[in-house]
Amino acid sequence: MKLLGAALILCGAALQCHALLGARRQERAALRELSAALGGLERGIRASLMPLPRLLGQRGAGKYADAFFADVLAQLENGTPLPDGWREAAARTPLGEREQAVLSGLADALGGEEDAVLRALRAAAQALRSTLTERERQSARDTRLVTTLCFSLSLLVTILLI
Repeated sequence: MKLLGAALILCGAALQCHALLGARRQERAALRELSAALGGLERGIRASLMPLPRLLGQRGAGKYADAFFADVLAQLENGTPLPDGWREAAARTPLGEREQAVLSGLADALGGEEDAVLRALRAAAQALRSTLTERERQSARDTRLVTTLCFSLSLLVTILLI
């Protein structure tokens, strides 16, 4: 019975470790996709002079970026002004608070002059890319730390059970 309990504790630790690391992977993927999508949005505005809602409707930027843009468009279709819808959609992204604030900050620039919109998109994309670079640098260290912590605690509890 004790061995079964120990095995269950180890499995629980493995699942917890996987969940913690999965959340970090999800955030890095969202950062990667959204920074690339904002850069693509900037290039699309500059190249085609297409209205922003039509540019937002184009898909293929990735799971998180497409979900963000679809959320913004849904807000627009419900009659929410673009800046408010953009902020609400940014709050629902799987990003940290600081990155959500960067994304939300774009809302104020979206109704302005084309040059201001392009500068804001470029700055936000760069800020998300620099955060992504920082997070990827920390990734290996965090993986080792979380794995060590989860399994050390589970082994400690297992030893106490036996």
